[in-house]
Amino acid sequence: MGHIFKLFLTLNSLLLSLMVFLIKEGFVINSLHPYLSSLPDIISYIIYLFIVLILTWLSMRFTNFLDTDTIDMGSISVIEPANDAFLPSYLGYFFVALSVPNFEVFLYVFGIICVFIFYSRISYFNPIFFLFGFNFYYIVNNKNIKVLLITRRQLKEPKNAVFNNLKRINNYTFIDMERQVL
Repeated sequence: MGHIFKLFLTLNSLLLSLMVFLIKEGFVINSLHPYLSSLPDIISYIIYLFIVLILTWLSMRFTNFLDTDTIDMGSISVIEPANDAFLPSYLGYFFVALSVPNFEVFLYVFGIICVFIFYSRISYFNPIFFLFGFNFYYIVNNKNIKVLLITRRQLKEPKNAVFNNLKRINNYTFIDMERQVL
């Protein structure tokens, strides 16, 4: 199940790029059928975003099928925000989507990017997670192992951090599905 979820997360991380490409190419649903011809183009763009939101939400629901792990209090030595580290790479995907000349080239280029993301250790950044309240952090434990943690919590103090219900995406990436308690 882990490989299927990993592939799903990888494809979800690239969906916004597909949306940018479709908008750039002027592909709209009102051209698919005569009954839809009176719809404004913005409806297509809203549907694209809605599809991205739904698939990202589904990926969060699929975490229930992943293995559970924990991080004990006192085992974390460093917490670093990782949100900003991923944005340049993701913006690069947008620029590639804007520059490819046609759908065949888009599929080829993003197929290659998808393979690289799938086999990378920690590249599951999806900006849509921000809309669902998630943040990305690098966590370094007392054994000096650095992992990526996707969580809704605001983390600052390593000594007080406890995670009892982490879902393991791979050995270097975890998602925390617990809600932050205020």
